[in-house]
Amino acid sequence: MSSRKRRFISSCTNCYTRKQKCDRIKPVCSICARRGVSEDCVYYSSDSHSSSPTAVESQSDEGQARSHHNQVVNPVDNAPPTRLGENGNGYGPKANSGSHGFEPGPWGARHEWSRYVDSVTPTITSFRPGPSLADAFGYSRHSDSNTLGLVEKLGVYDEDASGDSTLTPESVENVHRVLESIPDRQVLDFLIQYFRTEVNWIDQLIHVPWFYPKYLSFWMLERITTVQEVDFAILVLRVCSYTVRFLPSPYYTLDRVRGVLLGDIKEMCDDAADSLESLSYKADVRGSLIRVQSMAYCALHCQIEGKTRQFWEALGRAIQAAQDTGIHCDGVSDRRGTDKLEREMGRRTYCNLFIWDSLLSRQLDRLPFIPGTMRSENWPDLQRLKPPHQKQFDPNKANGTDAGISEAPDLFTERFLQVKLADFWRRAGLVQGADYDMIAREDLYHAFNFEFMSTLPAAFALSDADETWDSDFPKLPLQRKLLHMAIYDSILWIFRPLLLRKPSPIPPYKSLMLSWQKRKLAATALHALEAVAQFHTLLQTCHTRLASIVFTTFESAILLVFLGTDPNFPEDCPQQHLPPPGTLKSDPLQAAICKVSLALTLQGIQGALKRLQMLAEANSMAEAAAATLIRAMKRASELAAEREGPDQPVAHHPFSSKAARPLMPATTATHGPSTTVMATSHMTATGTSLPLPVAGPACGNVSPWLSETMPDLRSVNDLMSGISGTIPNTSSSQAQGDIISNWPTFDPSQIYGQGGFDVLEES
Repeated sequence: MSSRKRRFISSCTNCYTRKQKCDRIKPVCSICARRGVSEDCVYYSSDSHSSSPTAVESQSDEGQARSHHNQVVNPVDNAPPTRLGENGNGYGPKANSGSHGFEPGPWGARHEWSRYVDSVTPTITSFRPGPSLADAFGYSRHSDSNTLGLVEKLGVYDEDASGDSTLTPESVENVHRVLESIPDRQVLDFLIQYFRTEVNWIDQLIHVPWFYPKYLSFWMLERITTVQEVDFAILVLRVCSYTVRFLPSPYYTLDRVRGVLLGDIKEMCDDAADSLESLSYKADVRGSLIRVQSMAYCALHCQIEGKTRQFWEALGRAIQAAQDTGIHCDGVSDRRGTDKLEREMGRRTYCNLFIWDSLLSRQLDRLPFIPGTMRSENWPDLQRLKPPHQKQFDPNKANGTDAGISEAPDLFTERFLQVKLADFWRRAGLVQGADYDMIAREDLYHAFNFEFMSTLPAAFALSDADETWDSDFPKLPLQRKLLHMAIYDSILWIFRPLLLRKPSPIPPYKSLMLSWQKRKLAATALHALEAVAQFHTLLQTCHTRLASIVFTTFESAILLVFLGTDPNFPEDCPQQHLPPPGTLKSDPLQAAICKVSLALTLQGIQGALKRLQMLAEANSMAEAAAATLIRAMKRASELAAEREGPDQPVAHHPFSSKAARPLMPATTATHGPSTTVMATSHMTATGTSLPLPVAGPACGNVSPWLSETMPDLRSVNDLMSGISGTIPNTSSSQAQGDIISNWPTFDPSQIYGQGGFDVLEES
């Protein structure tokens, strides 16, 4: 019998086996759709699977097709299945010719899967555009642990579905309408240059060699059409607005730029940036590194204006945007193909957010927005962005112990050390609010000396810093003092809770330790005030809005006032606590602890108050701090008076109502000079007296008793020579000389300002 001629079968398998006319509509013919068996409508080409016995396309009768179908589905009767999906019964409900549901096709489970996907594809594509998977579920993009990471690995997640980076024509018009209201380019050019030289060193949030080419390219754009370009315009405006807050200055004494008042420039930049921000977020909710930086500068606006609560809230929004962007995950940069320069900028931006979050959470006693510690991939690489000419410095000048900072200091070295400081306290796990364990705090302080302070580069050492590089890096002395202020603030954070502990009986050795820790608090506060004074002097007493100056001054002064209310403070320094020569490197505060006195305490408080009053002329935070410090000093005088009683002799305590009258306002008048004559306090232990102010005009409504013509307080060295009898004799005169000589000079010229904030000039 001659063989039949094979013919091409174009019908679907369902119509072919039922001997029905198929209209060949793909993916589902009309007959299968009408019968409700769309999942069974599958087309096979006659040349596919040539190595398989394709009986469906070659046999003409239904029996032969069914016979071959059974052979494919169950090649061996009663044979157990091997793996999931190896045969038609490997998954889903068991199907046969009479079952309802998922009926396996002639090629097994994998073909059934393809048939099902083909059948549901039209339904999926017919959906209206909706939110992306990340927006709907709240997934963090580019994660290595969540379900979205699996979807991305399959290659089926379209990131662009969450927002188009190209602006609509209407948005383009709105953006250009806003840009017409920004200051002239010459004004912005000046502010960017001033930011580069006099402002950026503080936080190093922007790497100028990375930013400036983008700035020049921005002005060459004929038309802004993308969200990224809008975000960069916002960043430029935020930077310029931030820079205006540092003007006027000794380097630029005018109150306007190119004829435009500084206040008007700030208002125009802020208004335009706010409008552009709403347009950018509406066009694309996804963040970017540039958007995070602009939000960080928006937060710094609040900080520089003394609005710490708003700064904390704005910082939280910037951190949230950074997490949405994924700059805290190195894997994100790998997937996006981010270049090394931008990846390093992301790390440095994250470091600044980590520093601010850690500092504010400590100062304000809040839970940090960023949990845990720094991960290894988040640490910046100081060598990556260092200019080549800085990498070729004389190796004989090398200093430091950490990799990456053993050469010449980089501009970002101070930020690197600040994030190390913040990370140390995160790892320490110190919980505020718990019972004060003085032994645990002492152990933590020694660990801090060993793990952090002993590893500081010589250029940033807490005492006897190496100033070799100061001529090459003009801002290095300022950054050094900024780091020292942060270090002293963290030490105060360790021991401050001891002043709030409830009185309870303690063993003698703990009582001695408690007294020693109070001295350590006072010495740290005095060192902090000295660092602030030197920092402010380097700034020529003009940057009156830096929050770090006000914070450190106020918190140190309040602590000294509180210690001054203790009638037993300071107790004698035990001889065994005197440091032997050569041991000061491990604990740079140890020598100063034994030199704490009431005279130094009062001197530090008066210097702090003087500085806060000067800063209050342009800083609401300093104004509130000065008023609070006045009330605290007045309350300290009242407590001292209550303890003395009317029949007690004149006390030597500086807050005594008999010996320290200058702490009490002589009159309630807020205007006009005071005529009250004030007594001096006598140091009964030595027979010397501490000169106190006697009269002076009122200083606004804050301090009617403080004299503007107050005679300068004597230096610490003079006071130490007068009260040296309060320090126990050492075994040798040489050792005692070492103690006195190591105390830094507390020069009054570094404490007091050169006058008010009167630097405005008419153009």
